[in-house]
Amino acid sequence: MDRNKDRERRKRRLRAGVIDSETAVPMQEVRQSGSVTPFGRFPDEEEQEQRRGKDRKKRLVWLTVVVSVVLLAVAGVLGYRMYRENRQYEEAAVLWEKELAADASSGYEAYGENVLRYTRDGASYLNQKGEEVWSQPYEMKSPFAAVRGDYVAVADRNGYHIYICDKTGCLGTVTTELPISKVSVSATGITVAILEDSKSNLIAFYDKDGKKLQVEVQTTLAGNGYPIDLSISPDGMLLMVSYVYLDEGLMQNQVVFYNFDDEGQSVKDRLVGGFKEYEDAIVARVCFLDNTHACAFAQDRLCFYSLEHTVQPELAKQVDINGEIGSICYSDEYAGVVVSESGGPKRLFLYGADGKELFSEEIPGEYEHVEVSGSQVLLYREAQCRIYNVSGKLKYEGTLPGGTDKLVGLGERRYVQIGSKTMRELELRKR
Repeated sequence: MDRNKDRERRKRRLRAGVIDSETAVPMQEVRQSGSVTPFGRFPDEEEQEQRRGKDRKKRLVWLTVVVSVVLLAVAGVLGYRMYRENRQYEEAAVLWEKELAADASSGYEAYGENVLRYTRDGASYLNQKGEEVWSQPYEMKSPFAAVRGDYVAVADRNGYHIYICDKTGCLGTVTTELPISKVSVSATGITVAILEDSKSNLIAFYDKDGKKLQVEVQTTLAGNGYPIDLSISPDGMLLMVSYVYLDEGLMQNQVVFYNFDDEGQSVKDRLVGGFKEYEDAIVARVCFLDNTHACAFAQDRLCFYSLEHTVQPELAKQVDINGEIGSICYSDEYAGVVVSESGGPKRLFLYGADGKELFSEEIPGEYEHVEVSGSQVLLYREAQCRIYNVSGKLKYEGTLPGGTDKLVGLGERRYVQIGSKTMRELELRKR
């Protein structure tokens, strides 16, 4: 009985909670009328559209703000870059000065942002403050140096000794049996030298410790020719040589590439490319700009080579020169020449590693040194100086304090200047 009563009570509660289907309002009508339900009020279609419009406006305002901020930032960066590129300076202020031991035979090479000094009595590595990091004594009659990356090779021209060093000091020495005429060093410390003999010439290879490697190139005037310049690639795997050779009694010039990597083993004598289009135009200087770009400086042209395919070098571009080349300059990105044009003034031409001309500018006056330092071209003689950026904008034209044997760029407007007895740091400024 109690069970039946309990069942009846549950039925009554259930009937009381059920909505009569005849009086129930459809959900669509509730939404359209904005009726109030036990769960809250449903907004009508007009209100929903208004809300969506407000959300769209908020998103549009936010997007406009973000885009405006980005455009202002980009404009600021571009404006500052243009300001830097076009800004000219009017004076060279001395930040510090240090006395150096005088030596008329001193030579200098930019060594990173520091300087290598070499004389007949030894070489020394000087930091940006003129302080000696290391020194290496030796005795040479005619020292010269080659630098690449962290390595430098100091050799005695027509002598028999090479000193291979890095930024910590001397790593190894080489004593040759034949006189040395040219030296090139890679960014891995491998050093290559042209050794001269009365009958033939030898191109010899040495590791950074001075040990002779089992690699060499034997040349004769009647064969490959007489090597007059060479350059080893930064990774030490490719060699570029300028040869003078005889062809039916006429002196001709060619540029040859060798591959000493695994890829070159299948090629006879490892000779992977030869270019003879120079005919009797002497190629006095060859250089690797980086591992895949090289340049040859001839009397009447510049030839840019691509080594993307290391067993098949290609002549990427030839630049014919109308006039006489007076000076050359190059770095790991650029190559340039100063040309005395027929009946006209001297002009400076700068090219990218692919041979594309970056700018040409008329150069008034005479300058003994022309060098690429970072993203600038430096022209100087004694106290006179002109500085361009690689876009051809003149950054500075004026004098430097005292004479100048070497000028090394430290950035946009700071330089190390070395004279016969003095080393200074300079900063270009507006008056």
